[in-house]
Amino acid sequence: MASTTSNPKSYFDIHTSGIGYIHRVREVPVKGGRKAMPFLACTVAALVGPATNPTRRYFDVRVSGAEAKQLVQSYIGIDDPQQRPLVSFRLGDLWIDPFRRLSGDPAASMKARLLKAELLERNALDKMKYYELHTRGIGYLNNPRMIPNGGAPFISCSIAALAGPVGDPEYRYIETTVADDSAQHLVQRCIQAVESKKKVLLAFTLNDMKAEAYVRTKGERAGEVGGSLKSKLVRVSLIKIDGEKVYPLELEAPAPEDVQTSEKTVLAEDDSGAPLPTAAIQASVEEPARVASF
Repeated sequence: MASTTSNPKSYFDIHTSGIGYIHRVREVPVKGGRKAMPFLACTVAALVGPATNPTRRYFDVRVSGAEAKQLVQSYIGIDDPQQRPLVSFRLGDLWIDPFRRLSGDPAASMKARLLKAELLERNALDKMKYYELHTRGIGYLNNPRMIPNGGAPFISCSIAALAGPVGDPEYRYIETTVADDSAQHLVQRCIQAVESKKKVLLAFTLNDMKAEAYVRTKGERAGEVGGSLKSKLVRVSLIKIDGEKVYPLELEAPAPEDVQTSEKTVLAEDDSGAPLPTAAIQASVEEPARVASF
């Protein structure tokens, strides 16, 4: 797991990257008197799935990256579908916002900060066969379990992804289906540790993040709308059990340098425009060989 700098990490983040369209660009007013500055916001319609019939996942984002602001600002007031910019993007600080529609139906939206956006020509899509929507981070493995699924079993688990300051992080809970054979092998090996109440920390890559809403039925909050993030676990690049690294082991050959480097850090800004600390937690591209002892 590589860091963008040699300094100790000060901030956990969940990074989501992909290709999509930007629309609903707007300035959002902030309460607090004349000194309160509005912030720039937009919706990112991310493409995922087969290029012939992709699904769109919508993220309501605050534009934080300085270069992203320059790009997005110019599209205020422009919402013609034919003029919406196609971009490659990177989001940070993913979270879910459940709410109730005017009709009374439960709903949930995905929120994040837009850290990076690069304009693409629309003909770039002609070369695409499949759109990926990857989310990377680190978090604790919870409730790994085998689902029978009528003779085609699969593993499901929950990941408590870390977000925020290292000394006082928050958790983003993500329900996942393990969609890769290697990841399934590794998660399955962790089931006994989780059942023994050990802390299992993963560096993970997910694909196709989405939000689902529900209505709470128990407790003091019964009747309230809740939401959950759901995705597919496609890669596990590091495992620690009670602080001890068990995968990959040091004896394994390292991946080539050109695939271990992480994405370039993009500084986000807080409400006052000051840069926020962020540490991209990026897994290397190549999957290390499985360890016989694990």
